[in-house]
Amino acid sequence: MKVIVTGGAGFVGSHLIELLVSNNHFPIIVDNLNSGLYSNIKTFVDSKKAKFIKYDIRNFNKVMELPKVDAVIHLAAIASVVESISNPIFVNDVNVNGTLNILEFCRKKKIKKLVFTSSAAIYGDYEKKITETSPTIPTSVYGSTKLSGEQYCKIYSNLFGINITALRPFNIYGPRQNDAYAGVISKFMDRLNENKSPIIFGDGRQTRDFIHVDDVARAFYLALKYKKKTFDVFNLATGKSTSVNELSKIFLLAANKPKLKTIHKKSIPGVVVHSSTNPKKIKQNLHFTPIISLKDGITKFVKSQTFDSKL
Repeated sequence: MKVIVTGGAGFVGSHLIELLVSNNHFPIIVDNLNSGLYSNIKTFVDSKKAKFIKYDIRNFNKVMELPKVDAVIHLAAIASVVESISNPIFVNDVNVNGTLNILEFCRKKKIKKLVFTSSAAIYGDYEKKITETSPTIPTSVYGSTKLSGEQYCKIYSNLFGINITALRPFNIYGPRQNDAYAGVISKFMDRLNENKSPIIFGDGRQTRDFIHVDDVARAFYLALKYKKKTFDVFNLATGKSTSVNELSKIFLLAANKPKLKTIHKKSIPGVVVHSSTNPKKIKQNLHFTPIISLKDGITKFVKSQTFDSKL
């Protein structure tokens, strides 16, 4: 089938494009290349297995020029908590108004399937084990924009009969990740590439549920085929929490840099301290189970890089 993928040249999007093409679907990639890279998708476009359209989802008229397709996967967003604090109006414009434009496109073109990218950031600093029914009290502008996007999706699903599945990814990592995605793993990698110690903001006891981008792409593909006709939402994670201190140790071991010592700096306001979930619902409904462990994923990721052996 033909599928529009907004943000398809980005970190997660480009892995999803690869998966769609390998399963004989035709993705139409919509990206303004603000953080995405054309090189991530060039092979598929050159081989005519995908089409690329350079549009900004904030431009409603341009969005409405897109062709009618079988489904839309909406990944395009500013995914940085830090940027959402420094530039909230811009991030809101992309994440909320851009999402509303995509929803209007689906409504007016009578497209009945949409997969929306939400975020675990909507839960804020909820200390207990998170489920899909946990309180949503975001502590950042980014989290608020994702929660707003979900609410619009639910309204459009109820009013206009669009089958919308929202995924709430926890911390994604893997090849092609960059600072635009604001991931601690990409920042660790940048430091190690320069033979510098990893920097942790805070005491490092904050925890995250890290999930490999290949697993994430597979979950989005399964969500595309999910047939429930009303709005539904799933946490997307492994169910295993790792402290940032432990993550740093895994990185240094994988990079064979035992002499480097982690540096701690002042914590960043609005950043969640603990984040963990039980992925029971996504396993039961989408039949999704992550297959790449954090240790294996990080080791493979680090080995794909070129490090200076000098300390």
